[in-house]
Amino acid sequence: MNMQARAGMAIGRFTHPVRLGLAAAWLALAASSAQAIETLSDEDLSSVHAQDGIGLSGHLQFNVNAGAISNLSLGFNVGGSTSYLVFQQFSGTLDFLGLQVQALSTPAGSAVSDVIAITLPTWVGFTNFGVGAIAAQTSPTAPITSSLGQIQLNGSMYLTGQVLLWPK
Repeated sequence: MNMQARAGMAIGRFTHPVRLGLAAAWLALAASSAQAIETLSDEDLSSVHAQDGIGLSGHLQFNVNAGAISNLSLGFNVGGSTSYLVFQQFSGTLDFLGLQVQALSTPAGSAVSDVIAITLPTWVGFTNFGVGAIAAQTSPTAPITSSLGQIQLNGSMYLTGQVLLWPK
């Protein structure tokens, strides 16, 4: 069955004028956007310039299943001895809105070259986000016997500012 026949059958089921108008608008939009994909040559592609960077928003869930035991550890080697910062029961939900990454050109004569600008997210939300215990120890897998504390975040915050990165 072709697209027009299926769309005609769907329109036949709508009796309310608003629904019929929405269906007609959808059909018009679908028909107008049906174009073939065009392949770009290397010359055409080289003239494309991204100017706005990358904008990110996200909903991240970490170990939200009940009963899940999870550790996150960071190892530090100092003077031939390795110590670990261990975060036990890392879990929760983190939402963020408006994180941006851009490549920026610096003015001519500047002491630094081009930079990567990371704009902080405008809003960050937390739901049961944190760790159950924090410890410094010699093994990343050993049970935590002496905790330095715990962190549990619920709520939201608004941020402004940028972090600039440039080559050495």
